[in-house]
Amino acid sequence: MRLGILCGGGPAPGINSVISAATIEAVNSGWEVVGIMDGFAHLIEGATDHTVALGIPDVSRIHALGGSILFT
Repeated sequence: MRLGILCGGGPAPGINSVISAATIEAVNSGWEVVGIMDGFAHLIEGATDHTVALGIPDVSRIHALGGSILFT
């Protein structure tokens, strides 16, 4: 299974914690996680190459960062 995480709209408090928790749970369940950069902007244009693979080391310390690591 593959899970795509996208942040649409403006940044919300705790969004990085949500990204982290969802990624950790998915990876621990054997899923591949892909972060979709810049919200819907690239998807609307039909571009699917603005993604980043997310693993536990990538998200384990992002809860203290401001904004969203995936941008919006």
